[in-house]
Amino acid sequence: MDLVKLNNDSRALLEALADRLPPETTAAYRRLSDAGEWAELVDTLCASLIRRKIPVTVPEYQRLADLLAMFGGPREGYTYLSDPHGVLSKLAVDPT
Repeated sequence: MDLVKLNNDSRALLEALADRLPPETTAAYRRLSDAGEWAELVDTLCASLIRRKIPVTVPEYQRLADLLAMFGGPREGYTYLSDPHGVLSKLAVDPT
């Protein structure tokens, strides 16, 4: 796993979505990113996107798909990382 790419890509996606998340959630996710807790970041970010029905653009959807693929399969304790197809099928994608 390319940790530099994982760090950069997960942070870039978080910043792209920051204006659609509550400020305290964004701050918590930034702390996860800063601490190198990328699995936790991606898992909880997926949870927020699905539970809050936050729309994502097609490029953001692809970024998230690429991130999920980096983890390479099920991970104990990570509901969303363990089901990338389920996550992607539940996202609210804005085609514009």
